[in-house]
Amino acid sequence: MCLSVDRQQMTVMDPRPHPVRHARACSLPIESVLRAHLPRIDHVDSFELGACDPDASMVEIYAGVLGHIPSWFRHLLVLRSLIVRPLGTSGVRYRDLEASIDTTRRYATGDKIGRWTLMAQQPHELIAGANDKHLDFRVSVLREQQDGDTRVVLSTGVMTHNAFGRAYLATILPFHRYGVRTLLTEAARAGRV
Repeated sequence: MCLSVDRQQMTVMDPRPHPVRHARACSLPIESVLRAHLPRIDHVDSFELGACDPDASMVEIYAGVLGHIPSWFRHLLVLRSLIVRPLGTSGVRYRDLEASIDTTRRYATGDKIGRWTLMAQQPHELIAGANDKHLDFRVSVLREQQDGDTRVVLSTGVMTHNAFGRAYLATILPFHRYGVRTLLTEAARAGRV
């Protein structure tokens, strides 16, 4: 590796291109099996960033992204739960959001991983989610290697069941998108992905 020094800044610069360290929107990767885990998808979004550790297990990547929720985001999730719980939608409590994910454990389909159920696990993708009265959702964490670079893609698929589910989804999407970008970016900054 050849390093150069910027003498004005007195910093060492690596001339190789660096992976994306801020999450950005992308398409659902074609190799993802997310679509197979819902009978119909009414909404799907994906966000990507470059991965630091291409050898991390899928559980380590999942925990690195979804197991460290910032306190302001936890407050929003609990507030949302308090508002929608009387309408028949399940919610979360603070203790649900603070439970750590055991990255040394072997998880099987149907096990709880964090606060969601593990739906599928493959060498390069882990899918978790939940079913509710108004909507079902799946979260995919996928590791993709291309041209020597590794990226992590976090995707969400949602199937609504009724008008309330559609209204709820439309209401939370801006918060969801911001939250997913934040979770991925913070995981990268902390070196967890």
